[in-house]
Amino acid sequence: MSSVTQRQPRTKATSLLSSLLEIVLSIGGYYLLRAFGVGVFWALTAPAVAVAVVAVVVTVRRRRIDLIGLLVLCEIAATITLSLATQNPRIAALREAAYVLIPGVFCLVTLVRRAPLTHASTMSIATFGDPKREQAFEHAWRDVPEYRLWQRLLTASLGLIMIVTSATKAYILLSTPDDRIAHAVDVCNTITLVMIGTLVVTSAALIQRPKKIIERLLEQT
Repeated sequence: MSSVTQRQPRTKATSLLSSLLEIVLSIGGYYLLRAFGVGVFWALTAPAVAVAVVAVVVTVRRRRIDLIGLLVLCEIAATITLSLATQNPRIAALREAAYVLIPGVFCLVTLVRRAPLTHASTMSIATFGDPKREQAFEHAWRDVPEYRLWQRLLTASLGLIMIVTSATKAYILLSTPDDRIAHAVDVCNTITLVMIGTLVVTSAALIQRPKKIIERLLEQT
């Protein structure tokens, strides 16, 4: 496998993980600022600005950007600008729903490409630079229909979990009265943490069969 081919799945996986990390940092920053008496709007907006700065710095240092990274940067810029222009905590809170929606849609988009995101990310993480393991992953994807089925199922499941979560959060935020926005944000943050746990459990469960297929191929080499 060429170095360019190896770098592409690693970049996709890193971008998705970075998006999820930004969600966690935003939630943590929100509650830290609220603990110091900061209002809902600025407690939501200040972490977004910090995340934007970090995202830009990371992108500049990497000297490259992929599709999901570009979408996240555009979403951050658009929502921060809109939030500052309106000074509306509801708009600021909807940024989190967008954060979840983008990687969810990206997962589903990769289903129509050559390989779904979970195959690319698993391959980048689990090969450990071992050529035999890289060849086993390539062989599994190319010649084992069951492996392709499980990887597509895993990618679709993760994407749908994030999209449903995003839609649920958006509905709660849009239907909540202005004087209850702080409570709605708390509910949405709880939903986000539940989503992260669900993603972990789903990944751990659905990756078992592909893992066994890879192990079997390694034993045959």
